[in-house]
Amino acid sequence: MAARTEEIPFTEDTTVTYPASAVIKSGTLSEDFLVQGVHFKKGSILGFDEDGTLWRCNISADTVINGLPCKANSEVEFFPEGNVLSCLLSADTDIGGIHAAKGSLVMFHSNGSLFKCDMVNDTVIEGYPVRCGDVCFFDDGRLSAFYLSEDFAIEGISCKKDTRVWLRKDGRLSACTAGRDVIIKGGLYKAGELIVFREDGALLHYRI
Repeated sequence: MAARTEEIPFTEDTTVTYPASAVIKSGTLSEDFLVQGVHFKKGSILGFDEDGTLWRCNISADTVINGLPCKANSEVEFFPEGNVLSCLLSADTDIGGIHAAKGSLVMFHSNGSLFKCDMVNDTVIEGYPVRCGDVCFFDDGRLSAFYLSEDFAIEGISCKKDTRVWLRKDGRLSACTAGRDVIIKGGLYKAGELIVFREDGALLHYRI
């Protein structure tokens, strides 16, 4: 639900309005206040669309938003319906079974599913040994991109530990770094070279 921005207690001389409508575009809270279901602390800077929908804020204190512990003095962005698009975590947090690390930038798809975060620990996801740190997902929850915690064979290709793997939405390999010399469709890839596939499965390039 859009906020009635004229009812929000902003510090004098901090508000900016949209020229055509005089609707408040942004302002700094002069006291703690509840906006669109979120308890914002004094000093938080709130930004609104022209229809009064909160789309961005810079929070002055650790704040729980949509069940996510968001870090003080960081920006949070929202989708038009009010769900969090992105934020920095103030504590380790379980998000749909993924253990996201404190300080991690977490991002979401418009359907509310996790898009990216930094994981706390190495773990196995969909059978892949995924290294702690940056990991990405498609909007259906399937793995999109991650770093390997060990050398690992994917579709018969040895992929190198501590390098990034990209998957297509159908689960097929999109790209990885060769863990050892390999011949693919007549092309020789040396260990450490990037292997990239097109959507149709053809090699984007190869070295001989």
